[in-house]
Amino acid sequence: HVMMSVSKLLSRIVAADDILNEDENAAEATDFGWSIHDHTYGITSDPMTQFSVILAAMVHDVDHTGVSNAQLVKENHRLAAMFDNKSIAEQNSIVLAWDILMDSRFHDFRRTIYAAPYELDRFRQLMGNTVMATDIMDKELQALRRNRWDKAFNAVNPIADSSVNQHATMVVPEGTKDKVNRKAT
Repeated sequence: HVMMSVSKLLSRIVAADDILNEDENAAEATDFGWSIHDHTYGITSDPMTQFSVILAAMVHDVDHTGVSNAQLVKENHRLAAMFDNKSIAEQNSIVLAWDILMDSRFHDFRRTIYAAPYELDRFRQLMGNTVMATDIMDKELQALRRNRWDKAFNAVNPIADSSVNQHATMVVPEGTKDKVNRKAT
């Protein structure tokens, strides 16, 4: 179900139909590429973002226990303790999927995704943010998302909610290869 939603989302974002419908001569304009870039928030010109969204959709439920994060907290599940009762299933999925991707067997595959350390960092952030966005029950993440949305798309910025930790970071268990960013997307 998630892959179908991602496919539909990307097809709508990447399509330039809205621009072309507004102006039938838009495709011939010298700034058409920039128009598409702006219209799609840069996703059409960013293969790493497109790939990250697709890969995140595939791995977002890796090792899902079949119960909600709230239930894992209530049961004092080992994963709840490991991830400080925050986005438990999502963080677990990221850690497991990332550890698999970092396995030496996938060295050549990783080289096709990123070449430089800054690209690895960006890819990791994109993956983490995208998987974390699937946690729709976390009130803190919802508030962060809402604030980021308002800041990006509203002319008047709302007053930031002081009760929300603006620097929420994923809890990474001992022995995990890399830190995972828990920013709201």
